[in-house]
Amino acid sequence: MAENGELLYDPTAEPRILAAGLAPRLASLEGARAGILDNSKANAGTLMLAVVQRLKERYGVRDVVKREKGIAGPPSPAMLADLTTCDFVLVGSAD
Repeated sequence: MAENGELLYDPTAEPRILAAGLAPRLASLEGARAGILDNSKANAGTLMLAVVQRLKERYGVRDVVKREKGIAGPPSPAMLADLTTCDFVLVGSAD
């Protein structure tokens, strides 16, 4: 309680530590399906599509599944389900 009698709340929470390992490295990108989770920031989708295009040209990536989330939060379960069909997923932001 503050000196003037007002009750103050601390909105911070304890950090959550999630036990998650790294995904196994792909042996090759040849024939792989790329996923893109676009966070709708300026140029994010453009940047990641350009990266996938290079991966197609140089390493034989087969196709791409691109999903856009319009909010600054976790992707919807439907988006996650779509992206689980991919061999790898690019996630990032750009401004």
